[in-house]
Amino acid sequence: MTKSSPSSRVFAIITAAGSGQRCPGNRRKQLMPLQDKPLFLWCLEAFSQVERLAGMVLVGPADDHRALEEMKTTAATFANVIAVVPGGDSRQASIFKGLAALKTAAEADDLILIHDGVRPLITPKLINRIIDSHQPGIVIVPVTRAAETVKFLADDHTVSHTIPRQQIGLAQTPQGIPFSLLWDIYQANNKEIWSRATDDAGLVEVVRPDTAIRWIEGDRDNIKITFPTDLALAEALLAAEKPGDEMIQTIITTGFGYDVHRLVPERKLVLGGVDIPFSRGLAGHSDADVAIHALVDAILGAVAAGDIGQHFPDSDPRWHNVSSLEFLAYADKLAADRLFQLLAIDLTIVAQEPKLAPFLPRMRQAINNTLITPCQLNIKATTTEGLGFTGTGEGIAAYAVVTARQRPQR
Repeated sequence: MTKSSPSSRVFAIITAAGSGQRCPGNRRKQLMPLQDKPLFLWCLEAFSQVERLAGMVLVGPADDHRALEEMKTTAATFANVIAVVPGGDSRQASIFKGLAALKTAAEADDLILIHDGVRPLITPKLINRIIDSHQPGIVIVPVTRAAETVKFLADDHTVSHTIPRQQIGLAQTPQGIPFSLLWDIYQANNKEIWSRATDDAGLVEVVRPDTAIRWIEGDRDNIKITFPTDLALAEALLAAEKPGDEMIQTIITTGFGYDVHRLVPERKLVLGGVDIPFSRGLAGHSDADVAIHALVDAILGAVAAGDIGQHFPDSDPRWHNVSSLEFLAYADKLAADRLFQLLAIDLTIVAQEPKLAPFLPRMRQAINNTLITPCQLNIKATTTEGLGFTGTGEGIAAYAVVTARQRPQR
């Protein structure tokens, strides 16, 4: 195979501008920590180790100033980062912004590697193989082979036919495309055409169907972080590389939390971070969110950090009527600072009334939006069939169990 001309150079565009709606949390997906480093940083580090890379552009979220500034600060430590630019309202619009940032640096024959900033396990080895495979005017796509039998699914939930898996390739990034080809496609700014492809090679197929697209073997570990469970898989893949360090020394802990508050008139009822319409509310120094208090105690228990009263005493006026979600954010950050990652939360609220089932989805959303990294979260509401202080409506109680994992400190 004839490699690219020695005069052509290689640039990278790392897209990290997405909203990450399928991976909820209070931080953008690309900023979520993987072994204490944000996902996009893993990508920067891998590309920076490629000697033939002339420069790279990082595309961040346009609607999150704090995230964009964090990316700029981090990228400033890499000598070959040309620019950090805000993206657009779609993946394709963000890539166009990245190309525009390269317009004065790149020439027509230069190879552009476009990479998803939420594929943190990309390796310099795969990047170099893509560069080695490049030929003028050719698009290079790394793929993995389908291991399972592949079915064609019809809209009516029937299976139309079986597709030979030998002909199936699951596309990955980075994808290598000549700058002139990319620029010609993107500068038209045709959003209707952009919407017809989910990757850049697919866009070339639509706009320039006569262009040759070559595939090379990808890397099964080069996974895309789409759902919270993908983060756990990435952790496991990294742990498997150093079994003596990561897998053996990883510590699993459990924390238990319990809290109870009295129901009183003329107080707003807040449970799980959600305002609940009711004639009475819970008495307390803060907003008295008994569910969040139990959860905070469970987190503190899992990381051996005392209890909620030690961190937020009711004698401190700073916490008067404060939202308990602030306590949750504090406990979650404290856990992260101690190298703990929350794996699972099981929360039970005990109340004779009001009926809480309609509010449980909003509680889950409020909690997940507060946590740095969402985890498996289950919330239940139950009664005591009229027994005890909760059964008579005197108060509401909550129980929480948290499972966490501590990574060994390097």
